[in-house]
Amino acid sequence: MKNNHKRLVGIALGIIILIGISIFFITKDTPTGHVIYDTTNTKTVQLAINTLPNSALIHIAQENGYFLEQGLDVQYKPFVTGKLALDALLGGGADIATSADVPITLAVLANQEISVVATVEYSRDNIRVIARKDSGINKPLDLEGKKISTTKGGGPMFYTDKFLEKYNIDKSKVSMVYLTPNEMVTALIKKDIDAFIVFEPAPSIAIKEIGIDKLTIFEDSDIYGETWNIVVMKDYADKNSDTIKKFLKALVIAEEFMEKNPKESLAIVAKYSGNDELTTNQVLSKQKIGVVLNDVLTTYLKEEALWAIKNKLSTAQYIPDFNEHINKEYLLEVKPKDVTI
Repeated sequence: MKNNHKRLVGIALGIIILIGISIFFITKDTPTGHVIYDTTNTKTVQLAINTLPNSALIHIAQENGYFLEQGLDVQYKPFVTGKLALDALLGGGADIATSADVPITLAVLANQEISVVATVEYSRDNIRVIARKDSGINKPLDLEGKKISTTKGGGPMFYTDKFLEKYNIDKSKVSMVYLTPNEMVTALIKKDIDAFIVFEPAPSIAIKEIGIDKLTIFEDSDIYGETWNIVVMKDYADKNSDTIKKFLKALVIAEEFMEKNPKESLAIVAKYSGNDELTTNQVLSKQKIGVVLNDVLTTYLKEEALWAIKNKLSTAQYIPDFNEHINKEYLLEVKPKDVTI
């Protein structure tokens, strides 16, 4: 009887211990296996993100638990454009944001105290012009007199101006409509617009929905190469340097996983970006994914600043020193070989 009592007490103590352990640990099934994470000291990070395939490394780090391994509980706050994600950061609604370079340029010109800590994607042909043939568009000059859509304050807007300039198309003879990428696809299907100019995957989705035989596509890769970046406020960086290093380290681990496991990575990126694997693969094939800091970014920032000032998108009178808004110290500790800026 005493032995039975001792056994029951032992079982009860074992259950209590297991319950206690479950409070301190969380389990997660990932493509790399069943992992247990200690969540007692995790730090919550609010991430304003456009979930495009551009954010591939972030998606992989999130899915595979690399952020949790670094002690970070990264919480997605999704936005349909990088500009809106950056706006959330500027408004205090996020700790970290993903953004292309044009919104960064405009923010710096507006004296916003931001820092780019890494570039995670780059492409020279991610933005395309998709036009309806039945609108009489077969060559670039046919865009005159047509209704064209792009995004406002982002890379596609910069590309649009440069595209029209390249082909000597008078911007005043084009009717511009500013929509989100998803709205552009719908508007083109419904014939509410004649063409749109925006980043992937909207062009690929439009081709799939409307049919390539009904569309004229312009893919001028000599106009602009968009970068996709990790941005923080300077005061956040000053107070959370370890958090930023851990965030970047998780992305570097994700980059290694992507290189070794392309099929699994494709499935993850398709899942998080909300596209099928075929479309996602088409987009990723155009992109250079990797955690870097190089002169490509600074070159575009300066060129975009000139464009913004010329087109009165900013009241700034001079081009700022963008190096003051790029912080190399974190990536130098995590991945020094790819810091060449």
